[in-house]
Amino acid sequence: MRLRPAGNPRTDLPALASGPIPPVLIALVAQLAAGAGLLALRLSGALQAGPATLVLLQGVLAALLGACLRLPVWWIPLNLLFIPAAVGLNRLGLPPSVFLLAFIGLALVFWTTFRTRVPLYLSSPDAGTKLAELVPVAEGVRVLDLGCGFGGLLRQLAWLRPTVHLEGVEIAPLPALVAWLRLRHLPRCRIYRDDFWRLDLAQYDLVYAFLSPAPMPALWDKVRREMRPGTLFVSNSFPVPGVGADRVIALPGRGTRNLYVWQF
Repeated sequence: MRLRPAGNPRTDLPALASGPIPPVLIALVAQLAAGAGLLALRLSGALQAGPATLVLLQGVLAALLGACLRLPVWWIPLNLLFIPAAVGLNRLGLPPSVFLLAFIGLALVFWTTFRTRVPLYLSSPDAGTKLAELVPVAEGVRVLDLGCGFGGLLRQLAWLRPTVHLEGVEIAPLPALVAWLRLRHLPRCRIYRDDFWRLDLAQYDLVYAFLSPAPMPALWDKVRREMRPGTLFVSNSFPVPGVGADRVIALPGRGTRNLYVWQF
């Protein structure tokens, strides 16, 4: 197993950037607008408040603006707490290197999440067990994990289906490196650090994804165009909008989690 870019590059990549505006940009606009509004009120004399009150007002106003701009629900508390948390950390007197290292660490883990709108989701052992039941046991079967993270699912599948060829593609450097280190001793496993949109899915018998709602319409177009008859596409938790799955497999545990399965 080698850590290298995946083969069979494609040029017909989906124009995700031309779709809905990434939430991080909307959140930034909300923060800037809130700050500009408070500054204007302060300079005009209409707002007389101390620093602590201004910080609190900035967070509340940014959260309200984010809600009005239809930010995803989980971004609202981030907008509310961002400036208060930044001010609080600044008062701790930590050296700048701490913030630089934290930024680098987050960048290595989440990489292009702001553009792809795909956070780091880790598949549960229950998902791995159910997925293994869907994997054909014939020799030469190939399974691909789109956005394999730290490689936990592939490691579990390697134990449950030792005759299957397993591949994972991950664009974030640190998770890809960790996955490679965890699976490097398994001869039937490969990890690619690359953008999965560049992979030709026709070479796989089962393609698994645990991404987010954002890329599912474009991903469905890709799998429908490239996957061969008789192959399976499985999505953890996120269905394809407007496309009914051939099978829905409930996952145990808290919350509603399903594997959505399509056969071509």
